[in-house]
Amino acid sequence: MLEQMRRNWKIVLGALISVISLTIAIRTFDLGEIWRALQQADYPWVAPAVLLYLGALAARTVRMQALFRSERSIPFGEMLATMAMGRGANNIYPLRVGEVVRWALFHRLNRVPGTLALASILIERVFDGLTMLLFLVVVIFTGGIPTEWQELAWGALALFGLALAGIYALVLWPRQIQRVSSWLIGAVIPVRFQVQAEQITNRLILSFAAIKSAGSITGVLCLSIVVWVFETGMYRTMMAAFGLDVGFHHLMLMSAAANLATSLPSAPGNIGTFDGAVILTLRSVVGENLAIAYVSLLHAVLWSTETAAGLYFMWRTGTGRSELARMATGEAHREAGGGG
Repeated sequence: MLEQMRRNWKIVLGALISVISLTIAIRTFDLGEIWRALQQADYPWVAPAVLLYLGALAARTVRMQALFRSERSIPFGEMLATMAMGRGANNIYPLRVGEVVRWALFHRLNRVPGTLALASILIERVFDGLTMLLFLVVVIFTGGIPTEWQELAWGALALFGLALAGIYALVLWPRQIQRVSSWLIGAVIPVRFQVQAEQITNRLILSFAAIKSAGSITGVLCLSIVVWVFETGMYRTMMAAFGLDVGFHHLMLMSAAANLATSLPSAPGNIGTFDGAVILTLRSVVGENLAIAYVSLLHAVLWSTETAAGLYFMWRTGTGRSELARMATGEAHREAGGGG
């Protein structure tokens, strides 16, 4: 009963965030105009867009292989199955539960300890965020934002540099960072919260320390840029289906905004958060109706491609729907002893 209430709460919370995102983004719209734009779209552009997305999925897979290389070498096909099923699960379950599914699959299919799997997922998310921040820096310095925001540009660049330097420090000098963090926690955090704060901090430090080399970090950063170049290329290709004339800086801004928004919990498939960010970014350039038509088709193609890839690898690996559901609730991983 308690478990069912928890699941229902997740569904309600995800739906609420999605509705709020769309409410913020959409002001006035004309269903007739949106339908006409969809009817007139040049659908052959969908094929190269799907290929670009699959290129991004392949780059994500290689990036995850690089993160696990210190523990074991995992074949590309084996890792691809896990990545595809995890991303497909995000389209079925709310609040990005696909990350929990991937965590369980890393243990079941790839024989990776649970702690390393969790660390690698965390690092992946950090580098996705860093890449989006880099995209925003590019937008600012290519004239995409008014000159009075130049201070923001330098601030974003400084944040990117500091974050990247911090990551290298965590990889190269984890023990020294751990000693400094323990001292800071003792000096700043109230006593009753110190144990919990130290546990969280140590887990974060050990997550990055698992990578073990600056070269691996550099490789992961480069692969993160490749991932998002592919995905942004997909977004641009889908714009061609509608004949949208969108400049480079708006394209980069849309990509960064949309994918930062999907870090928020939401309904399955990032419905609402992804769409709202795209509409907010494009409506001043192409108009709200065309922006809604564009993101509707773009999101449909993304959802279909990810879900189809996930279902295919479920069939290939013999992973049943009931097992996927157990992974989504964390039951399969608990039964495996946490994979630690």
